[in-house]
Amino acid sequence: MTTRETLKLSVGELVAFSCRRGDLMADAPAGPTAQEGIRAHQRLQKKRPAGSEAEYRLQVACPLDGQTVQLSGRVDILHPLQDLHRPAQLDEIKTTYCAPDKLPEAVRDLHWAQLKIYGFCYLLQRQEETGKRPAPQDRLLLQMLWYNLKQKKSHPERREFNWPELEDFAHNAMRTYLNWHHAWQQHRLAVRTSARALEFPFPDYRPGQRELAIAAYRCLRDGGELVVEAPTGIGKTVSTLFPAVKALGEDHLDQLVYLTAKNSGRQVVRETTARLQALGLALSLLEIQAKDKTCACRQGLCSPDADGICPRTVGFFDRLPQARQRLLGVSRLTPDTLAKVADEFQLCPFELSLQMLPWVDLVVCDFNYVFDPLVRLNSLQTGDRRRALLVDEAHNLSERARGMYTAELTRKESRQAARDCTGLPTLRRSIQALVRALDQWVGERTDAERFAAGADRDNTEVWVSPLTNPPTQNADAKHVQRPESVMMAAHKVMATVSQMWEQSQPPPEEIREWLHNLYRFLTIIGLPALQHRCLTRRAHPDTPWQKQALKLFCLNAAEYLQQCYQHFQGVILFSATLRPAGYILPQLGVAADAPYFALPSPFVPEQMGTFLCPFVDTRYRARDSAADALVDLIARVYQSRPGNYLVFFPSYRFLQQVAERFSAQHPQVDIIQQTAAAGELERAAFLERFSENRRSLGFAIMGGIFGEGIDYVGEQLVGCILAGVGLPQISEEQELLRHAMASTGGNGFDIAYRYPGLTRVLQAAGRVIRTETDRGVVILADTRFAEPFYQPLLPAHWRLQTCATGEALSNALGNFWASAKGIDLAPTLRAEVE
Repeated sequence: MTTRETLKLSVGELVAFSCRRGDLMADAPAGPTAQEGIRAHQRLQKKRPAGSEAEYRLQVACPLDGQTVQLSGRVDILHPLQDLHRPAQLDEIKTTYCAPDKLPEAVRDLHWAQLKIYGFCYLLQRQEETGKRPAPQDRLLLQMLWYNLKQKKSHPERREFNWPELEDFAHNAMRTYLNWHHAWQQHRLAVRTSARALEFPFPDYRPGQRELAIAAYRCLRDGGELVVEAPTGIGKTVSTLFPAVKALGEDHLDQLVYLTAKNSGRQVVRETTARLQALGLALSLLEIQAKDKTCACRQGLCSPDADGICPRTVGFFDRLPQARQRLLGVSRLTPDTLAKVADEFQLCPFELSLQMLPWVDLVVCDFNYVFDPLVRLNSLQTGDRRRALLVDEAHNLSERARGMYTAELTRKESRQAARDCTGLPTLRRSIQALVRALDQWVGERTDAERFAAGADRDNTEVWVSPLTNPPTQNADAKHVQRPESVMMAAHKVMATVSQMWEQSQPPPEEIREWLHNLYRFLTIIGLPALQHRCLTRRAHPDTPWQKQALKLFCLNAAEYLQQCYQHFQGVILFSATLRPAGYILPQLGVAADAPYFALPSPFVPEQMGTFLCPFVDTRYRARDSAADALVDLIARVYQSRPGNYLVFFPSYRFLQQVAERFSAQHPQVDIIQQTAAAGELERAAFLERFSENRRSLGFAIMGGIFGEGIDYVGEQLVGCILAGVGLPQISEEQELLRHAMASTGGNGFDIAYRYPGLTRVLQAAGRVIRTETDRGVVILADTRFAEPFYQPLLPAHWRLQTCATGEALSNALGNFWASAKGIDLAPTLRAEVE
């Protein structure tokens, strides 16, 4: 787009960019919902006098400084000119939970700015209709109707403006936007020009890499969805990012969004982007980091005042334009870069990153910023920009998405929240009413809803009911399946909280996480209920420490994922483990006819030795005897070629059991264990042990942080042992999944347990060979790997050798290492575990 072409802009976009002043209003967990706002609008619009019009459409073309701007929008109510003594009137409706005079001045000014732009558009549109230019004396009445949802009462405020006042206000707003727009267009032109000239950043394509790049380009150019299983070593990041950049250069796309669930994945994107930028690409990258990790207050860089207000939010929008100008076109907007500029202008770093989001070419962030209904960024899913969505580590997406669409309320946390609001009696009473509603709901559960799979476990009762529509008035209260009373009580809590936010009175910090969970509950319960079940638990029912929980459990989030995909021109989902297609595609929510590619490994089979040990049985009932067998197996593997190894377990309890026995029998071998409560420092210390020239034996959890998304290159890892098939722990949730899948004709056990377990196994095994020069071994230590279910699902490049005994395993390992080039098999190393 050039500056001479018509710029199409909604009034809302213009006002949000050019007219915001003053403080950053902290986002409340909930304000008036969209449904409440619509109902209030409809109620007031129905009361309008005869001759007036609701949802009056405005669209005008305004030449300004050599640029034609097309403004569009809809004003809530138009009262047309009725006589010469009373000008036409425009009404704008805004819903609130408090009186208008309690609203912050910045909010009121923003509302009036929108209405004044509407007034400008109306008078200009009248000129186009009548052919008569507005005269300086032409006047217009503007009325703001604030509707208090709590009082069910509207508060009107009316002002009169003449044409010069409205024209001057609108022109100033448009000039502010146009100055930015022209700079942004210059940047975009540089990006497209450099992207068209960009060459692939490596001398040659690896096997499968070119095919992936071509398929990715076609998907993004033509639109649609693509699912790719691309084994480790192909170079998935550059094979998807490079064609996406080329599509950007050919003007098929406007913005790229890259999702990754791991910090290591972000690092790979940064490195790949830096390589492309070193070749001349002018692209700008923005990395969105979680607010908890970037908030200056939570990092101890500033302190809220006595009212809980962060000083970096005061006057935020007054200082934002300079910071935004400083960041436009910067090649890599990493958290460190954003933090430095935020410090300079005393802005909230996280909010600054969100303000820059529409003005970068590549956005890198976590899954939740696109898919989570509570935290997704609307600016990635609104407007007419053509966006590409690249989803890395997509094997995590279905489980993560189920969590995003699952919500839980507990009696214990709700009672604690009430205690934390001692000085806020209205809020405290509303939370206490919610606790009573939860008690009532649990007390009304019937034997017909009792879930057999969860009965009598640890003195816990479990009930399951469908999240059906509200019952009729004549329905028996004992058979109510939807927690209406809990929902109504939760709404009252959020209404109280929203009123506090609107008056710049944030609720106590201690209940922030609880409020977040409560808002998720209300969000989920408002969705169509076909894919949800209401899971109610009560533990220790006859004791004072009784525990209660109400969970809205999502069985399958595919439908919600598909709705999110609709906002993107092209969607590519990729991972090293996406198999089998019949299981993966329905879980990811892609179209039934979406292409699915399974690419071969670029590595030669001789690089990895894969050994099946069916003489080990790690099933729960056999784990005591399996522990001794595993200790012997681990010792044999380590003895064959001491170095860095990881042993992966299905649970912490089993891990600790084997680790204790191994340490007792082989105290000379240094081991390190993953712990359940490990923080970032402990995780870093664990990984530090896996460096070159070390001999570390690590015990870790399948599906955990050390089994996915980490590159152990060369001697950092020479082998891993998979103690079991990785089945998820049995729980009411997993059993619900199993039953639900079985009821639709699928194999419930496979879908709920065996396929997710296989993904964990393949991800862990994929840590061993990361480059063309790596050599390593993978040990499948479980009799179940020999079953017909698993054999066809293992990677084709695995040359699986079955070892019937420990002695056979030692011999096979010796042969592998002896044939591996460049590996020193000095006898002194083997002696360490003898």
